[in-house]
Amino acid sequence: MRIVHAAVAGFLALATGLSVATYATVGAERGAAQGAARGVTATERAARDTQGTGTTRNAMAARSAGRLRGVLGTMRDLPEGFFSHARAPWRAPFRPRASACRALFDAAAGRPPRAGLGGATAVTAATYDGPHLGELAGVGLAVYDGNEAAGRLDALRAALIRCATADAGTPYDRLKASPVPLPGIGGPDAAGRGLTGRVGGYPYRMHLVVARSGHTLITLVHAGLTPPDPARTAELARLLVREVGTLDG
Repeated sequence: MRIVHAAVAGFLALATGLSVATYATVGAERGAAQGAARGVTATERAARDTQGTGTTRNAMAARSAGRLRGVLGTMRDLPEGFFSHARAPWRAPFRPRASACRALFDAAAGRPPRAGLGGATAVTAATYDGPHLGELAGVGLAVYDGNEAAGRLDALRAALIRCATADAGTPYDRLKASPVPLPGIGGPDAAGRGLTGRVGGYPYRMHLVVARSGHTLITLVHAGLTPPDPARTAELARLLVREVGTLDG
């Protein structure tokens, strides 16, 4: 039997001796006077500025999304036996009852924490098929504004600890946390955990890894009917961190 899980990113330069507050006040008064001379109200200026900011953010989000898709679409150094062609985002085999487990599954499926995202389109996800029965690697990437990625990583690290049992309320879909040493995965920017049990009544094992590279949050699921190799999970995670690192270049 085979289980196939379809569907796995002012400064204000002071050129004079004016203070920031004075500079801003003078600039605002001058802008208001010029706007009044042209018949432009403060409300109209605010709407125009807001529209310009939104356009810029949308353009940046679209650029981030394109670069994310490029990273997942050109994975040339996957572990031996993995099919390099990315297919649709990973779909969790069931919806966990525990919120911590749901957060992890959602992030790997391309639905990460939304607070601080660099735009709704700065998210992508994909799945890669492995060489063993039902084996797959599901990857979710999300680019965040400023330092938000570090905060989101902390939240998912906490979710890893709290996700002791992922289940759908039946013994047929139930995975329990198990200690899995993942070589080289740890420290402030990466964490991982194993889940062991049954999916659809069949024995199933899963490795979950969360990591950060610059402004990008990475969530990895490596799972299958055949127990996934921890060394290959770690290899996948290191590859993703390395490839995603190019986004901040």
